[in-house]
Amino acid sequence: MLPLQTTFRNLTSYYINAFSNINRNFHSNQPLWFQTTSALGALPLRKKKKVDPQLLKERAEKKIRRLQRDIRKLEKVARQCKPLSEMDIPRKAMRDSERIRPPPVLTKEELQERAELNYVWSQYKRRQHLAEMKAIQRVVAAQEKALDALEEVSQDLYNEAIQPDPLLIPFKMSGPVETPPINNFDYPDGEYIDVTKIYQPILPSDPAKQKKLGLHKKK
Repeated sequence: MLPLQTTFRNLTSYYINAFSNINRNFHSNQPLWFQTTSALGALPLRKKKKVDPQLLKERAEKKIRRLQRDIRKLEKVARQCKPLSEMDIPRKAMRDSERIRPPPVLTKEELQERAELNYVWSQYKRRQHLAEMKAIQRVVAAQEKALDALEEVSQDLYNEAIQPDPLLIPFKMSGPVETPPINNFDYPDGEYIDVTKIYQPILPSDPAKQKKLGLHKKK
């Protein structure tokens, strides 16, 4: 029995070693081979040129002078204000001779009557102003008297009374409009034509003046 057991043990160890060597040679990962990449040539770094600080300062000043010169050239051109079409008088109306009316010639009696009316009106407005000032003074005096009496009664109520009313400032009021509102009115959403005017600067037509102002096109 002993030789048989020894033989079986030897065969078992042999097969185990054989299978272990087979497992080492078979695997699922890629083999680690040596690989070379393509040669990548890089440019040498450029040396930074040392620039004189004085030269940089002169360049900046030269640029500033050039901009100032261009600004002066543009300022020489007369500025044209944007016209207000609502305030302009139509040229047709200005050329119409029928609309030119001579000033009325007033007689001595009419001049005297106007002077008297002006004097009466100024006296009326003066009396109205004095009456309004007296009314305001009476209201202010009554208010101060009431505050003095309130201070004697209660200091807390006096402090509350002299506080500003936040509901009065800012004051907003919605006044009457041109037309009353229409309830449940469906506003139409139609097309419109854009009539916005585009204004261009007026430049001199003379090429010599344009060249003098620096506005000519350089070839």
